[in-house]
Amino acid sequence: MRTPKNIIMNALYLRSYTLSLRDVKRVIKKLKFYKTTHVSVYNWIMKFYPKLSEIEKKKLINFTDIWHVDEKFIRVRKSKDDFAYLWVVSDSDSNIIAVHVSNGRDAESAKIVLRKARERTGFNPRVIVTDGLQGYKSATKIFRRNVKHVVAHFEKKGVVIDKRILLLSNNKIERINGFFALWLHVCRGLKSFKTANIWIDFFAMHYNYLMPHGEKEEVKIEWEQIPMIIQSR
Repeated sequence: MRTPKNIIMNALYLRSYTLSLRDVKRVIKKLKFYKTTHVSVYNWIMKFYPKLSEIEKKKLINFTDIWHVDEKFIRVRKSKDDFAYLWVVSDSDSNIIAVHVSNGRDAESAKIVLRKARERTGFNPRVIVTDGLQGYKSATKIFRRNVKHVVAHFEKKGVVIDKRILLLSNNKIERINGFFALWLHVCRGLKSFKTANIWIDFFAMHYNYLMPHGEKEEVKIEWEQIPMIIQSR
């Protein structure tokens, strides 16, 4: 790349916050005295996102076996009616396990994101907490009978696990969806369905590894460590 590495790294880091592509371009020019375009920032993300995703293979997260699942209505151009659904699976420590963007709000879409979560963690959850969407009842059957499905939205519901009563709700994942909403707001929706899952994965990686959240901070890294982590693979 003709552009200095630190400029590209800073552009990717800034875009993972609530800044538009044009805002990132302006900040880079103001703070780094480097003139670029918002199209270049977009191209850098599309080009280097796969390299950033290698961090997940080097810095594994100890996901818990209590999963929260939720779906969110988002705007995606060139999708059906210009609207789509964002599916998010997180654990009880507020780590994002899997995300998926689909045209429909149905059981098949829920199965896709749950299979992604199982592939990422390598195990089945003990408990899945969802809202009242009927599709979850069918989707959770991919785990057979080893998983307890709890329907609880904002109001906490008591569940007996290992002779302990746990009060579970989906408030944690609603908070994660709040971060997505702020980030997507500056995009004014996603520009195409083709790249929607790339953008969502990009944000999820930033949320897990660079944004403080949850009760445990076991897997956190500094932005400057990323090139070394990727190169060490």
